[in-house]
Amino acid sequence: TDAELYVIDTSGRVQIFSHDGKRLRGWRMPEHGNGTPTGITFASDDRIVIPDTHYSRIMEFTAQGELLTKWGEYGTGETQFIYPTDIAIGPSGEFFFTEYGVDAERLHAFDAQRKYLRQWGKHGDQPSEFSRAMSLTIVGGKLYVADTANHRVQCFALDGTLSHVIGGLGAEPGKLKFPHDIARAPDDTLVICEYGNNRISRFSCDGKFIAAFGRPGRHYCEFNTPRGVTVSPQGNVFVADTDNNRIQRFRMEDIA
Repeated sequence: TDAELYVIDTSGRVQIFSHDGKRLRGWRMPEHGNGTPTGITFASDDRIVIPDTHYSRIMEFTAQGELLTKWGEYGTGETQFIYPTDIAIGPSGEFFFTEYGVDAERLHAFDAQRKYLRQWGKHGDQPSEFSRAMSLTIVGGKLYVADTANHRVQCFALDGTLSHVIGGLGAEPGKLKFPHDIARAPDDTLVICEYGNNRISRFSCDGKFIAAFGRPGRHYCEFNTPRGVTVSPQGNVFVADTDNNRIQRFRMEDIA
């Protein structure tokens, strides 16, 4: 948010920090023995929406951690999920989210009242197919999906029509290796967290490579399998430096 950073860790805690790293409050997910969530997003009415990945459901909380509602159950039907990973809120309040699992490599779309609209995708490496899609964001009325194990970002219209593909396996500039999270920057560029290359890459929405930042290691500006990134409206970039068990903060100018 404008002033707060939400972090979910592998103990099932949701912790909220100020942008300078002061812990403000937190809560624990109702269940976490099977595994913990991989994404979080914010609705316009300040609801905190979390895909509870290993419990095959969507959880909605207040900013103080009060559970408001939960929906979904395990399965492959239109209103069932296997491992939902991340959520983006559309311009009319609709929910778009990524999912993986046996026979469930797909994107879901539900309206603001949580009624099923459509889904698309299946397991594979062809256009509009996915392999562990872990994150998505909406920029300029289009969905950008981190198709992690296919080492690319796929861009779709909100109706599911494929627009273009960014990346492809590699370590050279403009390529990606296990892009695990993707965030919209204030200037509508894309900031992508690659745990395979231990770096952050930045692209324009049409797929033009802008810059990459970081290298393997444990010092400042170094990463160990980073799996999360977000950008504040002020241009602060926060990276979940996962296997270094820390959050690092940068400025957008560092990825220019």
